[in-house]
Amino acid sequence: MAKDETITFRCPKEVADRLNRLAEKADIPRSRLVGNIIDEVSKDLENCGKVGLLQFTIIIRDMKKNLSIWAKKVKSKEIEPL
Repeated sequence: MAKDETITFRCPKEVADRLNRLAEKADIPRSRLVGNIIDEVSKDLENCGKVGLLQFTIIIRDMKKNLSIWAKKVKSKEIEPL
């Protein structure tokens, strides 16, 4: 397993508040939530570079649906967070 690397970033308070609420809802640390989001979205963005606009919008739609399903499973403890 690759070693984790610490990355620091700034965001508006509203975004931090939203992340806090989502992490609390999923019962995981905020850093894990952000890491999971960045991991999944960055993979999707790499894939978007390989396709056109229509495919990009389909990927975004599917990503939203899949992240919602994943978050519900994490919250219900059906699966472990990444």
